[in-house]
Amino acid sequence: MEEGRESTRQFIKNKNMKKSLWITLGLFFVGCAYIGVLLPGVPTTFFVVLAAWAFSKSSEKFNKWLHEHPLFGKYLTNWETKRIYPYRGRWAMVGVMCLSLISMYFTVPLRVVGYAAFTFILIIIWAFRYPGSVEEYDKRVKEGKKIGWFK
Repeated sequence: MEEGRESTRQFIKNKNMKKSLWITLGLFFVGCAYIGVLLPGVPTTFFVVLAAWAFSKSSEKFNKWLHEHPLFGKYLTNWETKRIYPYRGRWAMVGVMCLSLISMYFTVPLRVVGYAAFTFILIIIWAFRYPGSVEEYDKRVKEGKKIGWFK
């Protein structure tokens, strides 16, 4: 009988530990998103989406807070409901990738630069498939065009 209680206690501890880790990870991603607001080239939307994912696994309170956040709520809601990847974020991403390739050109073998460039091109193609604004989303829906890859 005592063994059953101990395993239940251990399960509760593990569950609380996992919840704490997911919340910590979510808060870390929110911090990265704030850095992205301040520093050009650091993605904001990406980190907000990751924070929402972590909070959805751990805390309804934090998830709700993030969705209602005055700075991040709009980006998160637009991504979740309409798959909007903002123009500013896309072009910042392209700029950082270009700067990365330039710095890599001088510091690593050309083969590595080529692999990175290929990967960056695939990411850019993926990102530019999505609408960059609500207006573009509405236009695509009205014309019956795809929103992203599959819809």
